[in-house]
Amino acid sequence: MRRLLFVGICWLTGCLFAAAHSGKARFHVLIDTDGAADDLRAICMLLGNREVEVLSVTTSEGALKPAVTARKVTALLHHFHHEGIPVGEGRPLNIPPPAWRPHSEEALWGDTANLTAVPQQATELLVHTIENEDERVTFICLGPLTNLHDVLVERPELKERIEQVIWYNSSAQPLQGANYGADPASADHVLASGIPVRIVSAGEQHPLPVNAQYLEMISGIEQEYARHIVRTHSAGAFRPVVASGHMQAWDDWAVLYLFAPELFDSLAVAPGITAHRPAEAQSVVRARAAIVRILTGKPDSESRVFYGFPEDPGLYAADVAPLVRDLIARHGRSEWRAGVLTSELHGHLGIYAVIGVKMGIRAREYFNIGVDDIEVTSYAGLRPPVSCLNDGLQVSTGATLGHGLIRVSPEERVSPEATFTFKDRTLRLRLKPTYAQQIRRDVEEGIRLYGNLTEAYWTHIRTLALRYWQAFDRHELFEIR
Repeated sequence: MRRLLFVGICWLTGCLFAAAHSGKARFHVLIDTDGAADDLRAICMLLGNREVEVLSVTTSEGALKPAVTARKVTALLHHFHHEGIPVGEGRPLNIPPPAWRPHSEEALWGDTANLTAVPQQATELLVHTIENEDERVTFICLGPLTNLHDVLVERPELKERIEQVIWYNSSAQPLQGANYGADPASADHVLASGIPVRIVSAGEQHPLPVNAQYLEMISGIEQEYARHIVRTHSAGAFRPVVASGHMQAWDDWAVLYLFAPELFDSLAVAPGITAHRPAEAQSVVRARAAIVRILTGKPDSESRVFYGFPEDPGLYAADVAPLVRDLIARHGRSEWRAGVLTSELHGHLGIYAVIGVKMGIRAREYFNIGVDDIEVTSYAGLRPPVSCLNDGLQVSTGATLGHGLIRVSPEERVSPEATFTFKDRTLRLRLKPTYAQQIRRDVEEGIRLYGNLTEAYWTHIRTLALRYWQAFDRHELFEIR
């Protein structure tokens, strides 16, 4: 009865939400930030929602110098294991620092201690990204419009590839505020370019405070992006500002406009330029609900048939059931879902199939993308046991044989490794030798004890696969090149 009830619920809710399960991003976004505290929240909202594909993050001068912000952004992306999102450092303006710069400098976005990545030059990165992106892009600017100005000066024809600019600025009429005042010449140039510009401002009469109640509101969301906002705003430089009641949603409203433009009153300022403010006091209440929805994301955005994915231990085999909740807590729902489906496809719970799942999820995480967005070349060959990696790779990435997105290298040398290509960037992951040696020793011990390919041997392999699934952290498991 429980199984029938579960299937019935999945079928019913799947009918209601099937239209939302295309699996592809709706928004292809370039983020530009000056490193203010509200930018951290805005970027977390964008990174954490599967409807958004973040193509790059560039930095401009405002709250912080571009170089300082580039390090903070890089640390934030590394914290989320999104090292594959490129960061571009804008040119300094050498303007007087705003009063809030010391606070912004102290704010902790992530651990900068061991960063070795060198950011690209912002204009060069933006030109390359816009030029090579198949879809028209949305430029979300949380600071001055310096970098977009520089792109349009260098390559004015690229404006046709920009669908819209969503720019947070505290006032559109008259045009004034910190983001405009930091570089008015660049803003004037962009506003005259013919690109549709949405100037988003906070509601002065109806502010949205970022206070203890705000943090409590998002603290129950089971997403690392929401948890990171809560952690950073509950400690260090953020904590006293939140406690004092001074902190409000500012640049956050630019993200809210992307997802929920109905929250805003709109006013045409000039041809192609519109100003947007929260419509009324009730908009603040609705904005809070929208923030929760954005940070939560679409339910089970990876599935095409299921609506939700079974997590009730009672639905699983006796040796799997005690591990269900711990596996999800340790490794996340994406790895859990892919591991279950791979085991069903693969015909048994296999060691290298599990490794393939962890490898594919790690690659998607690196680029911060969904399923069916990546090309894979496997070096695991076509003979078990190492070739079992291929099944885990297909399920975890959506790069299946049917889609033509995966190939097995014809090289004679077989190795538990693969390359993953997303747009024009390629990542190579290889199982670290220490883990490969551990697997080999444990399997050889099973053969010694139970014989090769006996029923007892397969029980041993299943036990090992479950143990490795639980114990191996995909962030420590692979060499990254």
